[in-house]
Formats: sequence, structure tokens, C-alpha cells
Amino acid sequence: MNNGSSAGAGRPAVQRVFAGLLLVLLLSVVVLAAQRGVANLVAQEARYQIDLWRSGKSLPDALKLDALQAELDRAHRLDPSNPILLEDMGRFQASRVDRANPDDPEVRAMRQQALASFRQALEQRPTSAHGYVNVALTKYRLGETDHEFSQALLQALHRGPWEPKVQLMSIELGLAAWQYLGDSSRESLKQAIQAQARWTLVRQKPALQSLLKRYRRADLAYLTE
Repeated sequence: MNNGSSAGAGRPAVQRVFAGLLLVLLLSVVVLAAQRGVANLVAQEARYQIDLWRSGKSLPDALKLDALQAELDRAHRLDPSNPILLEDMGRFQASRVDRANPDDPEVRAMRQQALASFRQALEQRPTSAHGYVNVALTKYRLGETDHEFSQALLQALHRGPWEPKVQLMSIELGLAAWQYLGDSSRESLKQAIQAQARWTLVRQKPALQSLLKRYRRADLAYLTE
């Protein structure tokens, strides 16, 4: 009888322990969610400005750039494992020198920082088509059309078949770097051009034909027919 009573008395204690652990876990989830929410709010202005730069509508002055950098740094400290914020940091760093002299050492250093941010983002989210095309674009602008460039380009094509902007950017990079691609990479690029030309949900054919003309690839025009 005593053993049964002891076992029965022990059950509530065990249940309380489990309840306490569950409460701690739930609180941790709530705190993390709150930090992620605050971090995303902090980064919103930087994202907006980056989109304006890339559209050619504006270019903030040095003070504004420094303020936006500080906001992104703060967001990253709040949520250091968020791949979206890491991509934001990379896009910000790349956008700061988007139209600068590529041979300037400071420009190259900034692009190297952007590349590091994109790589870290992919470590956190290795399925991101946007992440891979950002790596490929940054590598191309650094003049590094190596194995990492080719693999990032192929992953962008593979991971984002329903992302028209990603596809067009990847195809343009592939055409620009055609001479550096291997046979298998060129074949994948051809397949992507053909698939996008046939896609009825988004009218990609005119843009593809324009890219083929710009990069003097009339021999690939049949892929858009």
C-alpha cells in the first residue's frame, strides 16, 4: 500500500515538472516571435529604400545610408538567425555600390560583405531561389564566374521555376556569362529559356527575346518559338 501511495503522490509532482517545462517552452516561443516581429519592423524602411534604389527612383545620402545600416544591424542583433534579414543586409550592402566603379577596392570589399551575408542566409534557408540568384549576381559583379557562380545559377533556376523575376535574372546572368559555363549548365539554361517562353501565366517571351538580342544569342532564338 505504501508503494502505491508513494507512486500516486509522485505523479502530481511529475506533472507539475512537465507543466513547468511546457510553460518555459511556450514563453520562449512567444519571446522569439516577438523579437522576430520587432526585427522585421525595424528592417522595413531599409527594404523600402533598397527597392527604390534598384528601381532607380532614389539614392539616399550618406547620412541616410548610415542610418539604414544601423537599423539593419539592430534588426540582425534582435534576430540573428533570420535568413530574410541576412538577405536584407546583403541586398543593402550590394545596393550601396550598385553603380560604383567595380575596380574600386572599397566597392569590392562591400560586395564581398554582401556575398558573405547571402551565403549566411543560404545556410539558414538553403531552399531560397532568391538567395541563390543573389549569390550568382554578386559573384558575377566581382568577376568570379567560377564553380560557386555556376552552382548558384543552377540552383536559382531549379528552386524558382514559378518566380518570373528570379528566372529572368538567372537567365540574363547565364547569357552574360555563357562563355564560362559548362555544357550541362548551358543545357539547363536553354531548358529554362524554353520553359519561361512557354509559360502562359506570365508573358515572358518578349523579355526573353530582348535578352537574347542584347547578348547576341540569335542561335538560341528557336527556344522562344
